[in-house]
Amino acid sequence: MTLSNGNEASIVCAVVSGAVMPGPMDNEPWQRRAKRAGLSQKDLARFLGVAPNTVSRQLRGELEIRPYTVNFIRAWERLSPRDRDELWALIETTEDETSAAYKLQKPDA
Repeated sequence: MTLSNGNEASIVCAVVSGAVMPGPMDNEPWQRRAKRAGLSQKDLARFLGVAPNTVSRQLRGELEIRPYTVNFIRAWERLSPRDRDELWALIETTEDETSAAYKLQKPDA
């Protein structure tokens, strides 16, 4: 996908030595960070291509939060409002969650 600034967009999650690299706001609970960034659990699940219940359980601490969840929240926090809107438009044109997540992985989708 090409963003308004001409850059190709794909959200890539990087794991270093099995752990997510710490960021400046890592003491703040991920549930709060996602909400503050404008991501509901349902929306986050759709972007990630997982069940909403999975995201909910991760953010509440019932399941270990996955590195891809953490990295997506971090990436979303750093996107401009315009780039967020473009990603929403991509997701909204997709009927099921699995193909929505696939579109995010493929810049030419």
